[in-house]
Amino acid sequence: MAKVANPRKRFNWSLQISPDPINPFLFQKVTLPDSDIEETVHGDTNHDIKTAGRVMISKCVCEKLMVSDQSDTYIRSWHDTCQSSRIGGGAPPDIYKKVLYVTEFAEDGVTVLNTWVLYGVWPSTLSGMEFDRQSSDNTIENVEFSVDEMEKL
Repeated sequence: MAKVANPRKRFNWSLQISPDPINPFLFQKVTLPDSDIEETVHGDTNHDIKTAGRVMISKCVCEKLMVSDQSDTYIRSWHDTCQSSRIGGGAPPDIYKKVLYVTEFAEDGVTVLNTWVLYGVWPSTLSGMEFDRQSSDNTIENVEFSVDEMEKL
C-alpha cells in the first residue's frame, strides 16, 4: 500500500525584507509575482517562428497586519523614500530598492521547503484604509511591491 504524504499548508511561510528588521509574521498574505516571457514572432517562409523576448515580472502583493501597540510607519516611510510629493522627488534606486525573501516551511515550521528571492523591490502602491463601525475584522494594509527580478532557490 502506498504511503500518503502530508500536503503542504499555505500558512507555513515567512517574509523578510533585507536588510531591514521587520516582524515577518505581520504579513498575513502574500501573492508572489508572475514571471512572463514576451513572445516575439518572426516570419519565415509560410509559418511563424516564435522566440523568447523580454522577461516581465508582475507585482508582489502583500497584506500586512496593522498593530495598535506601536507606531507602524515602516512601509509608508519606505514608500516616501522612493518618491514624495511633499519634497518633490525621491532617493536614487540604489537607496530604496531592497531584497525580499519569502520562505515556505514544512509542517514542523522549521524545515525550509522553498525560498523565493525578489530583487529590486520597492513599495509602489499602498492601499487606502477602510474603516467600518460594524466590523471587528483586523485592520490590514495592502502593499504592492514592484519587482525587478525573482529566483527560486
